[in-house]
Order: sequence, then structure tokens, then C-alpha cells
Amino acid sequence: MFLILKRTLFIAVLLFFAGCAYPPYHYSFSLIDPYVEDLKFEDKDVSFQFLPTAEYIWVSIYNKTEGSVHFDVNKTEFIDPMGAPHSILYGWRYALQMKDFVYNYQYIDPIRIEPKSTSEGKIWINIWPGPGGDIGEGWTSVKDSDIDYMDHSMLPEYPFQGNGIELKDSTFILILPIQFESYTRNYEFMFMITDVEVVERKKGGRFQTTN
Repeated sequence: MFLILKRTLFIAVLLFFAGCAYPPYHYSFSLIDPYVEDLKFEDKDVSFQFLPTAEYIWVSIYNKTEGSVHFDVNKTEFIDPMGAPHSILYGWRYALQMKDFVYNYQYIDPIRIEPKSTSEGKIWINIWPGPGGDIGEGWTSVKDSDIDYMDHSMLPEYPFQGNGIELKDSTFILILPIQFESYTRNYEFMFMITDVEVVERKKGGRFQTTN
């Protein structure tokens, strides 16, 4: 286990310094199914607001009903542009959510949303049991900063992680199960990557984007 954790730290450090050396991608997104112009969807029960990035999707869920609903994080699914499904984590810091997931026997409790209230946070890909599939329970022994540096991006953030330019006009899907009093509805959203740019560092520390 000690050798696994040392390798994990080494990978995290490499990713940190590689990210400093490469220019990042900048993605633009649209929500095409259901189609809306402002990345916000609502029906009579719930409203959703999205802000996708390469690393995560920020989501705000507002309960419009008079009763409590639950966001079933454990059954939420992200389907990437290649069609591969992924389970997710939800919260504000990746390392904390990963450790909570491990401590809770690889399970995430549904998020309760009270009437006329909002739950918001970041949705990331859950990479448990880790690089190479061999960290498993050892996550609880890894420093939070090292976990945060691990590659858990939904899309390539830098060229060494993949060719982000080729993902222009591709789509990905997010399925969000919402539990009402007597049933569960799976809200399915398809996003399109409408543009991809490379953010180049200019002299003086400023950045510019190039296609």
C-alpha cells in the first residue's frame, strides 16, 4: 500500500507541473436536449441551472414543489463524448467528496432539497478505485491536496490529457435522478461542445485564445 500511495503522490505532482507547462483548453457549451439558450431548464416541479467546465459541471437544483425531493447522487450518470458512462461525485471539493464516498462504503446518500429551496455544487467524475484501479481504501490515507491534483477531468484540460480540439461539436449526457414522494424521474440533459480554444500565455503573463 505504501508503494501505491507513493506512486499516487508522484502522479499528482507530475500532473501539477505538466499543467503549469501546457496551455489549457477553453470550451464553450450549449444545452441541446432539451434545447434552451441559457443552460437553464425547468418544469413545473424542478429547475436546473448548469455551468459546465472541462473539470466539472456546476449545477443548481431548485425544488419548486410544496414537498421535499431528493437528488439521488449515487445513481447520477455522466456519459462522456466517447459514449462511456461514469459515476459521479457531488459537492464543493473533490478530495472531501471522494473521502466521504470511501468512508460511506462506496455509497453517496441522496441530497434532500426542501420545498422552495436550492441545492448547488460541482459534479465530477468519480475515479474510484483510482489510477490503475489499485488505491481502493487507501484513498483515506492520501492527502487532500494530492487527490485534488489527480486527473478527474470530464474533458481534457490540457493537450497532454487528450486532443480537446477534436471534441468540437461532440456531445455528452448528464442524467440526474430526482426522487419525489412516490416516484423518481430521471432528468436527462444532452450538452454540445460548440467551440474549443487553446489559451496561450502571452508575454507579460496575459492570456489569449486560439482555435
